[in-house]
Amino acid sequence: MIIQDFYIPDYNWNVRVYYAINCYYTERIIMDLYRTGCRGDSLKRAYRNLTEGRMNTGLTYSDYRRRETVMVISLTSTPEEFQNSWDHEKGHLCRHISKACGIDPYGEEAQYLSGYVGQKMFPVAKKFLCEHCRTDLIKNYG
Repeated sequence: MIIQDFYIPDYNWNVRVYYAINCYYTERIIMDLYRTGCRGDSLKRAYRNLTEGRMNTGLTYSDYRRRETVMVISLTSTPEEFQNSWDHEKGHLCRHISKACGIDPYGEEAQYLSGYVGQKMFPVAKKFLCEHCRTDLIKNYG
């Protein structure tokens, strides 16, 4: 597992991303989700998702009031599946920020936000886009 924290200053938003997770890290992630305000059915669904240990899945939870997000991208079977999960969860993050900050999801500002988030995540994400690097990461962290 790799953890990445980053801040989006234009929206005063904190993000924590868990990459290449497996069941071993469930309690830690659940505690982080709870700290972020995740409760009830959302927390139960997250727990189920994390304990099933399925590849090619993820989740994103945001507290709009506190402007923070926890994102999880599970182990993936291929670089293409990582790209799909990354895009999917990044999309949720950007929609959450857009909703909280009144950004038109069809406008330029939303696209710049998506690009910014992609750039912030890229230093870690790029390791999962190369099959050779991804295999080494899974061997060492998975």
